[in-house]
Amino acid sequence: MQKTKLWRRFAAFAAALLLMGLDQCFKRLAEVRLKPVGAKPLLPGILQLRYTENTGISFSALGESPAAMTAVIVLTALLMLGGFVLLFSGRLRGVAQYASVVLILAGGLGNLIDRAAQRYVVDYLEFLFVRFAVFNFADCLITAGAVWLAFCVLFSKKEKPFV
Repeated sequence: MQKTKLWRRFAAFAAALLLMGLDQCFKRLAEVRLKPVGAKPLLPGILQLRYTENTGISFSALGESPAAMTAVIVLTALLMLGGFVLLFSGRLRGVAQYASVVLILAGGLGNLIDRAAQRYVVDYLEFLFVRFAVFNFADCLITAGAVWLAFCVLFSKKEKPFV
């Protein structure tokens, strides 16, 4: 493998770790600043910061079942491992596919850390104009990465390998 190709893969890995670190910082800030007050308006009528501890998965599904949480942790860890294998495999084509996988890995790892260490995920972003789950930066990364990857796979022309 050429040095340039390897360097680009490690740069993608580093970007995932950086975004994961940002997610962890945002969650710690939410614990320190929001937990004591509960909620704080950010954009009145649109978005507020509200501290919650999500013991389930998306939309609090699976609730507080210890067996379900363990299964989610194991499944997420396996998916993240698969994502890192994909990142270094050379099968991804173009910057867009790499970026989408980086976003998914960063968000997945951020939430995995919370689930494994605390048995819940810290959520803090809440839309006020629509009934929707409280979510976090990691959830935004996962969603953006998944949508972007789907778009790349479905609509983009064949690209040369990025790395």
